[in-house]
Amino acid sequence: FGLIDASKSNLKRHLTRNKGIHGSVVIYIGGMAELFLSSRDEERLYLKKRKGFIKLGLTTPGVDVIPIYLFGNTSVLTVLTHGFLANISRKLKISLTLFWGKWGLPIPRDEKLLYVSGQPLGLPDIPNPTQEDIDKWHDKYCQEVTRIFNTYKERVPMYKHKTLVIV
Repeated sequence: FGLIDASKSNLKRHLTRNKGIHGSVVIYIGGMAELFLSSRDEERLYLKKRKGFIKLGLTTPGVDVIPIYLFGNTSVLTVLTHGFLANISRKLKISLTLFWGKWGLPIPRDEKLLYVSGQPLGLPDIPNPTQEDIDKWHDKYCQEVTRIFNTYKERVPMYKHKTLVIV
């Protein structure tokens, strides 16, 4: 398990040099933006403008995208999402916030977590995808993430009432 920079060039290098399980990467698509958008009542995925991962998958032979959803990541801690902190975080490109959980401490609450992987998209190899190609596969990704959320949210008590919004 390791962390790498999610830049296009770094991901492309990793995906082409490493094969099989060693070439796999997990990208938290929404990143810092989602930290400040989600709440205990609504899950917001900052995804509509994030299409580079789809283009990378289309242009890298042998690479596929598997949508996943982690239920519980917005329930185990409460995050202070004041606009001031969001603005500083964007400028510094690092998440700056205050968070708390059990007993008002930075200890995660005892909430159920559920990780669900969806169906692989089955991306074709397209060396020079058009915007239409990218949009088509991005839409399929969004549909699968939505399907996962709506299918499994009932299994996690804190999510039964939540809605998913893709922004």
